[in-house]
Amino acid sequence: ARAISTALAEGWEVHDRAQDSWRPCRLGDITILVPARTSLPFLEDALEAARIPFRAESSSLVYASRAVRDLLMVLRAADDPTDHLRIVTALRTPLLGCGDDDLFEHKVGQRRGWSYNTPAPPDPADGIVAAGLAFLRELHERRHWESPAELLDHIARERRALELGFAEGRPRDVWRRLRFVIDQARAWSEATGGSLRAYLQWVDQQTAEGSRVAESVLPETDDDAVRIMTIHAAKGLEFPITIVSGMSARPGGQRSPVEVHFPKDGTAVGYRMGKDVVTEEFEAAVPIDEQMGYDERLRLLYVACTRACDHLVLSLHRVARAGDPKKKSSRTNAEVLLHGMGDRLGTLPDLGGDPHPLPAGAVASPTPPPPFEPWLAERRRTIDLAARPGAVAATALTDEGVPDAAVDSPLAAVAPTLFDALTEDEDPAMAGLDKRPRDLDLPPWLKGRYGTAVGRAVHGVLQTVDLATGFGLDAAVAAQCQAEAVPDVAEVRRLATAALGSASVQAAAAAPHWREVYACTPLGDRLLEGYVDLLYRTDGGLVVVDHKTAHTSDPAELDRRVQGYRLQGAAYALAVEQATGEQVLRVVFVFLTPDGAIERELQGLPAAVADVERLVRAGAEQVLA
Repeated sequence: ARAISTALAEGWEVHDRAQDSWRPCRLGDITILVPARTSLPFLEDALEAARIPFRAESSSLVYASRAVRDLLMVLRAADDPTDHLRIVTALRTPLLGCGDDDLFEHKVGQRRGWSYNTPAPPDPADGIVAAGLAFLRELHERRHWESPAELLDHIARERRALELGFAEGRPRDVWRRLRFVIDQARAWSEATGGSLRAYLQWVDQQTAEGSRVAESVLPETDDDAVRIMTIHAAKGLEFPITIVSGMSARPGGQRSPVEVHFPKDGTAVGYRMGKDVVTEEFEAAVPIDEQMGYDERLRLLYVACTRACDHLVLSLHRVARAGDPKKKSSRTNAEVLLHGMGDRLGTLPDLGGDPHPLPAGAVASPTPPPPFEPWLAERRRTIDLAARPGAVAATALTDEGVPDAAVDSPLAAVAPTLFDALTEDEDPAMAGLDKRPRDLDLPPWLKGRYGTAVGRAVHGVLQTVDLATGFGLDAAVAAQCQAEAVPDVAEVRRLATAALGSASVQAAAAAPHWREVYACTPLGDRLLEGYVDLLYRTDGGLVVVDHKTAHTSDPAELDRRVQGYRLQGAAYALAVEQATGEQVLRVVFVFLTPDGAIERELQGLPAAVADVERLVRAGAEQVLA
């Protein structure tokens, strides 16, 4: 804390890479690295006393913060109604707000216990302790029906965990930590689907001392504060001012457990040293293990010290001992840093002493809210704008793409035949026309295929077979019928053969052509997109071919359907022209009927293209349905 206040008061200069210049440091330029979370509570106390804003950016440190500890303690108490120690600890958290006097009165004065899972549930009217126990009982009953993330969110909302952040002085940091923990719990539930008990065991693993969790927590973008990170989480990062703290802890002397076997014949595999039974192999491996542990500490200290770009501050606080310790493995991190420094330590500036608290920042008056009516109107405009889809599929311009047309629909003016069809019952012959933008998520062999199973099978065959010779037709028909569960293989083969014999498909086979072409072009603030069944190039330009299955060959019915597809075909032409810069000469619909393939060319293509462009730019609700 003294180092931070000194750096800010003296204006230590740091290099601004964006401006390629030197400037005085800010709080956001300073990062504190700790080897473990053991020292975090004491570090928080010192920084708060000096009024230094800070945030913990490693997930292992987030789980060690007060707000998160309190939140998880309430959840642990709700999970196990027999653990009275955790129940009392949860009651003493700010979330349940029970003081020691309340607990004493409940236990001694009223002679009541701590169990909330009794046949007679606690009555919240009996006092604050009974109210807290009733809340824990509610969580306990909900734990089988709600995920850990839902329970955490319920605790945070009902017990005002976010509002309690103001009591710590840095509410935004508290909010960020709580959001991180709840989001991680949600991700854990989606990945494992485990119970509350399993989640709490996972949390114990994340917060265990020595765990290598290095997940960074994203800070608020406009929050200027000192960062606190573990050394593991800082790998690969650099900071203008780096403070290496928590160096006074001595590594623990615990050894790995050793399993010793005593054969039945009485021969000794191990021998006793003091109170321990040690095998010869283990004793021989101890020096190697200690040396490897010491080397790992050196590597971590090297990582920590090399994170500094401009200024490095080292915490060398240690217990005074006569001479060097006998073993390198028993040295504290501070003693490791001092080892070999010799007389050079006296040349370094000392920042010890009490910190100078930063001046309290002026509290800005909140901006008064805007007048309600203009705000409400702006909100409605924003919602309406956000509700407008950003992309329009070409098939949305057909009658199936417009299920609920109003009488004053703009379609009535530009496509009267289509508009009339909207008011009639759905024609079964029109089934199988849907090629929505969902096709973007489908595999390549399904893109652009739509409608009934027979129609999908026919389109799948036409995507793969040779258009000129029909090579591979039987294999493609068999595969597509199996994929679409179509029993009538002969019908699919007949329709596909009719399509291959049509004049447009034969012309495409003799020219450069492309199948299932995705075409997209911006029109105003939207995109017009669609899949073209077949596109080929002639001497004068491009030709769009669209396959349609039909249950009848009646000329009047086919003409009516051509009018129904007028805007869809024009949308294909417009998207192809805008995307390629080439002119689309014709749009041809190939109807696969019981009597064979019948072609219909879209008449008045320029006028239809103009209608499509006007409708998409206008964003008519019927078109965008």
